[in-house]
This record gives sequence, structure tokens and C-alpha cells, in this order.
Amino acid sequence: MNQIKVLFINPPYTIYGGVEGQGGKNTPLNLAYLASYLRENKRNVDVNIIDAEGLDLTFEQLYEEVDRYSPHIVGITCPTAAYYNIQKICRDLKEKDNDLKIVLGGSHPTALPKETLKETGCDAVVIGEGEITFLELVNTWEAGQLPDRVQGIVYRENSGKIVVTPSRPLIKDLDIVPFPAKDLLPIHKYFLPPTKRIRSERATNMVTSRGCPYNCRFCMAQTMWTRKTRMRSVQNVLEEIKVNVEQYKLDEFSFHDEVFTLKRDRVAAICEGILEGGWDITWVCMARVESIDLELLKLMKQAGCGKIGFGFESGSPRMLKLMNKNAGLEDAAHAAALCKKAGIEVVGNFILGYPGENVQSIKETIAFAKKVDCDTAAFFIAIPYPGTELWFEAIEKRYLKDPIDWREFAPVSNLESPMVIPNLPPWELEKWKSKAYYKFYLRPRYILKRLKKIRSFADIIDIMRGLKIFKNVT
Repeated sequence: MNQIKVLFINPPYTIYGGVEGQGGKNTPLNLAYLASYLRENKRNVDVNIIDAEGLDLTFEQLYEEVDRYSPHIVGITCPTAAYYNIQKICRDLKEKDNDLKIVLGGSHPTALPKETLKETGCDAVVIGEGEITFLELVNTWEAGQLPDRVQGIVYRENSGKIVVTPSRPLIKDLDIVPFPAKDLLPIHKYFLPPTKRIRSERATNMVTSRGCPYNCRFCMAQTMWTRKTRMRSVQNVLEEIKVNVEQYKLDEFSFHDEVFTLKRDRVAAICEGILEGGWDITWVCMARVESIDLELLKLMKQAGCGKIGFGFESGSPRMLKLMNKNAGLEDAAHAAALCKKAGIEVVGNFILGYPGENVQSIKETIAFAKKVDCDTAAFFIAIPYPGTELWFEAIEKRYLKDPIDWREFAPVSNLESPMVIPNLPPWELEKWKSKAYYKFYLRPRYILKRLKKIRSFADIIDIMRGLKIFKNVT
């Protein structure tokens, strides 16, 4: 073929929870990175992205767009929360054109590659980091060869035999990966959820590192990236910020690193670079409670940091130990106090229903969320994502429902948990999640504090979105 056409798809999946359009719309950076790497390293390729989630496309509208583009190869990002829909998409696309090559990648296929290949009927699964792997896979298929020499995939031979190739080493220098191809995306459709938004209705995501050195038992980061953390250079990060500001006219960022504050000097250098660039931006990031200090926080605030998210997870020391969350409650409270002193809002994330949970530990979590006086708090039901230690525990102890309904793996949802733990049936867990939201958000003191912070019409919209989410998750 003279020119090979490759289409990446971000599938629709917000329908699971009844919070469509309110919980934020994230830039699908993974697909944008794949597209940019492919475009830069292959001449005869025509690349496009359909963000069905970002554009609120129905299945029929998605298929119309696929037909219009008429690709030779389709790559679909596959988080567990979208897996139910992705199975349908793969079946439907194969029914239309069985010669179409379909590749799945992301967290779910990485954890369950053989199962994903069998259950979706796709042609190949990419395990872990995808840029180099996908490029080699495209080149191999273009040459009419079997991809047996492509590292980091699972595929099906013509005989039907499933083949797992050797794993692919991680990219050592992330600076070699071009900036994500945001020119292929509806860039102004993306916005942050109420818990993360600071001032702008338009926002984008950035990732300055991959991997996490910690070992929380519920987290998928190590499944996807391993515990080895690789960081982009400070200059490379600043150059991408400049592109977003000057080319895409974006001024609000969510840094999606697992722990943005992992290396203090690096964070300080990024902040100083933002100030030297003169960019009037705001941003939010995730941090560990032991990785910050007041001096650093003040510099982050000066450089535009408006909110920091913390995985506090629980107010029970016993539950934190079960989760392998090696951070004490005193450290967490101290970190929150430091943020407030620096003028940065605190976003607290909490998990309810982890194995070992009981009513008393849930009450401790609610009390702790109020004690540290988070500016916003999110209470999630524990989800045993494939590949995590929690997943294997849930299988071993038979906590998973049978059969599994993958729709229940959506993180923000009004569906029940896919896991049934002793002493707390799903219906009671949902009741306590609702209580947590009511007890945290419906305090007169909290309501008055939020009303005092209204500065613009966008703030009012933010509150309305938050109310809709509140209604649907309680």
C-alpha cells in the first residue's frame, strides 16, 4: 500500500455512571503520544484520532466517522472502565470489515492480554508502553509479515494460536517522544472536573514523568509503568507548556504524574521556568504528603499551582496499613495545613470498601476528611483493577462478583461495586458513600466557605457540575 491509514479511538464510556459531561473530560494523551511518535517516525502514514468520549459520540456516530476515514489499522485505548463498550466496538468493526486490523492497548490489556485478545477478537494487544511497539507493529503488518519479532505484544497466528512475544524494555529517555499530537484532537472540548478546576473552562493534561516508586495495593501504575520512575527533562516540560500556551491558547493544566512532587529540585526548576516564561497559567497536580514543604509550596503557588490532590485514602491507620499506604495521618494533616498556609487548595481522595473495612473505619475516614478541612473531597468505592494486588486478593478470596460486569469498574459511577467484601454488602457500602458526601459537603461551615470563593460565572458552572455529580453519586 502506498500510504497506510491509522486511526486511534478513545471509546465512549461515561454512560456507565450518569455523570456525563460533569466529571470533566480529559485529553487522551496516550493516543496523542502514539500519533505523534508514529507521525514523526514513519513517512507514508496518515494518522487521525477520534475522541468519541470527548465528542460525546454514540456508537453509530463513531462508526460513521470510522467509515469516513477508512483506516487500515485501528488502535483503541482500553481502560477497564471502557472494556464493556470496547468489546462491542471490536465486534461491530470486525463485522463491517474483517480485514481491518484492530490493536488494543492500555491498562486493561496490559494486565489481561490473552483474555483481552480472546474476548474482543482484536488482532493484537500492546503490553505496557506503546509508542515504539505500535510503530513496529504497523511496519510489520505493512510488510505483510507476522509480528513475531515485535516485542511487547500478544497476537493470534493464522492457525488461531495465541503468541506472547518477549517484553519490551522501557524507553530510557522520555524526551525522545514528541509532544502529544493535540492538533488531532478537539482541544477546546476538554475541561477539568470540579475537584480540579481552578479558573478556566478550558484545560489540558500533561505528563512529565512515567511510573511510581510506591506500591499501593489498589493502584494500576506499577502494572502499566512498573515501579521505575522516568522523568522528562525540565527544559522539555517547559517547552511543552509553551506550546500549549502559545499554539493552543490553553492556560490551565492538570499534571497527571502519579507523584508530581517526587523530586523537589526538579519541581522547583519547573516552577522557576514557568515564572521566567511569564506564562499566566494555573495548574493542579498530585503529591505525596511527605514530599512537600512550605518553601516549595509557596514557589508552586507563585508559579500558578492552585490545587494539590492527595491520596489520603483513609482515616484509619489500620486500613492504610492494609492498603500498603505508608503515610501517617499526622503527616497527612500536616501536609494539608502547609498547603493552606501557602494558599493552595487541598483535594482529598478517599477509598471506602477496601477489604478489611468496617463501619468504624468508614466513620474514621469521614471524620478525618472533615478534620483536615479539605477544600474538596472525593469518596471512591474500592475497585479491584486487573493486575493490582487488590485484584489478585479479590480473586483468591472470591470477592469478585460472578460473572464480572466491567461496567461496574467505572471510578465515578452510581453503579454498585464489582467486589463484595465481608461485613459490608454493596448496598450498605453505597449508603456509606452517600453519607460521606452528605456529611462532608452539607456542613454549613463548608457551604459558606465555598460561596465566599465564587469569583466568576465559571465558578457558578463549576458548582452546578459538582451538584450534578453529588446527586448522581449519592
